[in-house]
Amino acid sequence: MNQPWREMIEPCWRRLIETYADARVIGGFYESRPRRRGDPKWAYNWGFGALLACAGAICAQGASAVLTASDWQRLEAGLLGYAKEGHGFSSTTRLTRRPAGDTFYDDNAWVALAALDLEEQPYFHGIAEELYRFLLQGWDAASGGVWWKEAPRATLHVCSTGPVAVLASRLYRRRPDVVDLTPIWRMMSWLETMRAPDGRYWDNQRAADGRINHALYTYNTGTPLQAMALLEGVQGCRFEAQVRTSLQGASLFLDGAGRLPDTPWFNAVLLRGILAVHQQYGLTSSLWPVYAAAMDQALSEFRRSGLPLSLPSRDNRQGVLLRDAAASVEILALLSR
Repeated sequence: MNQPWREMIEPCWRRLIETYADARVIGGFYESRPRRRGDPKWAYNWGFGALLACAGAICAQGASAVLTASDWQRLEAGLLGYAKEGHGFSSTTRLTRRPAGDTFYDDNAWVALAALDLEEQPYFHGIAEELYRFLLQGWDAASGGVWWKEAPRATLHVCSTGPVAVLASRLYRRRPDVVDLTPIWRMMSWLETMRAPDGRYWDNQRAADGRINHALYTYNTGTPLQAMALLEGVQGCRFEAQVRTSLQGASLFLDGAGRLPDTPWFNAVLLRGILAVHQQYGLTSSLWPVYAAAMDQALSEFRRSGLPLSLPSRDNRQGVLLRDAAASVEILALLSR
């Protein structure tokens, strides 16, 4: 455990909340600060889900005392704002005056994973299980992948299938007598078809003609890594060979200067996978010191500037997104393990 990093979790979380929570509206969180041109006032589900994941990572470190009663009240009210009639969460909050947004299965999977780490709070009990039942409605049994959006169902994505596979695996490890493995193995099989020769994972597949989008993003390698680590040994399955290839392939995300892509939230998801692999197999990624160096630099800027902790992001030239600020604090919590 890195004690200096751990000691920074509380001040970084506090500044995150002070910057993005609207003091006048319980449950209102800004999409960006300062507000970027074209951004809505209130955060999309993606950004709010990143905040939940950050809180979950802090709680997983045994540091839940960092969150105050007011913080919990805001998080609970915030999540309720995205709730749809029936099941699942919309991409936009009811606080906004805009029409209700689309429903993305990946948004809901990220919320469900965060909810698992927040279950010490009664409000979050059962949310992950309920959302998993909803997410299975977006699972395409024919292919094994999970649709990106509730409608139209045009593309199957690693960014939706991967986190649903991680969610299902975590739920199975907790209740193997209840969770059906069939969808999990089908998801893992589809993910394997999206694995590039270098071990990284392509982005999506179009339903109409099966065409694959070969774009590569860090988070799309993180979720399969985490799922494989969680499923190692289940029904005799072994994933270590694939894990080693993908772990090595992840180093190809580094640029010529040895830096990760400037996508903090994506990189947080990759780090979750790296940590799961280390826990299961004892394998250490060559990316660990890269994360550490970037965090040390970001913390120096945090102490100097009075601004929220923020790792470099290509989306933050006009203002810092909640998504990236929350992911930066999540990475700090993950590195503190």
